Amino acid sequence: MRLTATVTGAAAVLLLVACSRGQSVASPAKDATPAEVLTTYLQALRSGDCQSAHALATSSFVRGYGELCGELTVTAYTPLGDPAMPRDGEVVFGTTLTTKGGDGSMPDGNHTWFYALDRQPDGAWRIVSAGSGP
Repeated sequence: MRLTATVTGAAAVLLLVACSRGQSVASPAKDATPAEVLTTYLQALRSGDCQSAHALATSSFVRGYGELCGELTVTAYTPLGDPAMPRDGEVVFGTTLTTKGGDGSMPDGNHTWFYALDRQPDGAWRIVSAGSGP
């Protein structure tokens, strides 16, 4: 009986750990700042919640244009600072991503990654591109 309880308890812990990686991330408010939108995107990216991540980007933000969700695992990211290149209706933030499961183009480890966000016609900020240089 005690062994069954221990095995059941261990299985429950493993299930919680496995499921925590796929948790949904709540969307920011429509009037969220660019930093809030990007922070929410990075949380979704880190948790593997590509549906929530994609909701914070334009339709042009896809693999090949900086989208990493589903391509590799992001285990950590640095806090955001001030935008690297603020312009009217556009901002670019630099961050450091720690990745694993990448390939030759983005091997495991730390990478400086820039995210460009544009203000959309409805006033919301969305990610339009990302990459290793602004």
